[in-house]
Amino acid sequence: MKILFEKSAKKSKGIERLVSRFFKDVSTLESELDVPVVIFQDGVNNSYYVKCQILASVASKIIDLNAKINPEDAESFRANRELMLEHTTYLKMESDALKGREFNDIIVEYNLKYDKDKPLKVWGGQHRAYAISKAANSANHYHGFKVYFNLNKNQRTEVALISNTNMAVSDDTFDRMLEETTFGNTLKKWCQKIRFLSLKEDFPDVGSRSEKITVKLARSFIVNYYKGLDKGKTIKTDDLDKNIYEPYVTETGVSIDPEYAKIMIKKGNKKLSDKGIIEAGEKFLDLHKTQYKKVKESPKKIKNRKAYRNKALVVSVLCSWSYVAGLLQNHKARLLNHYKIPKTTSKIPDPLNAEEMSNFKHDSDPPTYRGLGTRQSTKDRQRLTQVFLAKSLTDTCILDKRFLQKAVSTVVGLTTLKKGYV
Repeated sequence: MKILFEKSAKKSKGIERLVSRFFKDVSTLESELDVPVVIFQDGVNNSYYVKCQILASVASKIIDLNAKINPEDAESFRANRELMLEHTTYLKMESDALKGREFNDIIVEYNLKYDKDKPLKVWGGQHRAYAISKAANSANHYHGFKVYFNLNKNQRTEVALISNTNMAVSDDTFDRMLEETTFGNTLKKWCQKIRFLSLKEDFPDVGSRSEKITVKLARSFIVNYYKGLDKGKTIKTDDLDKNIYEPYVTETGVSIDPEYAKIMIKKGNKKLSDKGIIEAGEKFLDLHKTQYKKVKESPKKIKNRKAYRNKALVVSVLCSWSYVAGLLQNHKARLLNHYKIPKTTSKIPDPLNAEEMSNFKHDSDPPTYRGLGTRQSTKDRQRLTQVFLAKSLTDTCILDKRFLQKAVSTVVGLTTLKKGYV
């Protein structure tokens, strides 16, 4: 078989040998007909690939849906999402495959570094790949594959991201892949240490369905702790309640948040290992677990809604709580109060009083306001920071309606004063 390089592709003996080995190892239509094969090179990340046709019966035995960003790390994230085999779109794919439909542009990497029996690591088109495997015995047709070779970790991540751009892939999945590519397993190990994640557990593909901490939430927790810590060093105890604070929400999706990146780079080999942030994480987990348990076990006093169970994991709540944890590191008496779980009563069975928060509306709010701690807006983050800061004034705090009203009114008043006379 003749192997050619496309005119824009830089010739490489190593790639040529690897491509030659692929066509010897894997039966394709091109090798069967002995037609020339062209090696292409991506103009952005310089990765090499070929296009070929493979029978379903052949592909089904050698495709690997558990592709890893870093094949040399046993704990590397599984980059693909969980298969949605009950989804209408997938069921249509499987039905079409059984009827003999041919699929194209399934993105794979020829990689023998792990699971050598399944060298085609799927990066794009995992549902199509699974569908043709299911149909292989009854509809053994050729399907179009785009096969990459000798990818490094950054190229692999980009291929995975580009391959899924036209799919309904969540930002949580993108976050997870980019996190490992950029910073390895540091964040995951930190979450496992605190028990946000169990040992050997990854971040979820879609956080809204999993009821677990996501990469975005973990990053936001870390960034806000350190932002609060820096701010707290400049403020005297008597002045803590005289400011408007604005916790930060990390960016998500196809780029690393710059504030998070600065922290990770600055910490170097001591990334996220200091006792202060570990303790803060553990105390927040206690709050989340208590809130979850109280809502789930409450005998009809509070609706067992997902939004109420996971109130602590709402972006504005988590960011504000973490910011205050950092802010009070140099104010130990108030920090201890902050770490105490809010009191509950027969009328308020859950510590975060989720139902009251969701129904909350200040006199200054428009009719469209959806309630405290329901969005990640700046206003909600400012208000919840004041709620947690006010809570730290006493060790017997109950987040009842009266308390929430006073805390939010403080922010409204400070905001009005900051604007000055108009």
